[in-house]
Amino acid sequence: MEKTCYIIGPIGKPDSDEREWADFVKDYIIEPVVTECGYQAPQRSDKDQAEALIMTGIVKQMFEADLVIADLTDHNPNVFYELGIRNCAHKPVIHLIKDGQSPPFDLAGNRAIFVSRDHPKVIEAKAEIKERIEAIEKNYEQFYSHVQTYMQGKELDALKEAGTGRESLIAEALERLLNTTASNSDKLERLCSATVGTPKKLRRISYADLSKLAAASKQSSLTTTELPEIDS
Repeated sequence: MEKTCYIIGPIGKPDSDEREWADFVKDYIIEPVVTECGYQAPQRSDKDQAEALIMTGIVKQMFEADLVIADLTDHNPNVFYELGIRNCAHKPVIHLIKDGQSPPFDLAGNRAIFVSRDHPKVIEAKAEIKERIEAIEKNYEQFYSHVQTYMQGKELDALKEAGTGRESLIAEALERLLNTTASNSDKLERLCSATVGTPKKLRRISYADLSKLAAASKQSSLTTTELPEIDS
């Protein structure tokens, strides 16, 4: 089954400058790349439907589409709202923006691809999108959102409050790991799952491993290879 891609961005009314830009980005930059990478032709919300149905469809796509590409050009508020929903879904997004503009502060940490109608820039943008897609497919979990990081922290807070003294100690160590790790590594995900998702597995963690975990969590430059293994 082919993977799905959905575009969010400023669309505007037919024959407007916004619509001309949106069609250019979709037809000449995004669609050729994503179809080459094995995705269906990308979808967009400009359909002849009632407004409520359009929004229902957008929310569905934010949670279900394999890939979302967000055009941040002109800082459209609808785009930011839809992007927030996508972040809550904890699924990858590729950010684009018109050359000469800058993403807003809250999104500045997510590297955007700059797009213009100049032929060299078109070629460059297509190459960057392809590179980003390949990176996503190589390690899907690394494209996490700050929303997911926050929710993991809340789960650990609940474990600290409700768990035994030993469980609270593990939760505190994991919380420090979350605060010092640059990405959601697979190994860190397994550690969180062992404590938050399936507390019974806590019995399988030896005191030696717990000591390693606590020591690793105090390091300022943590690498995934330094995280202790646990039984799953």
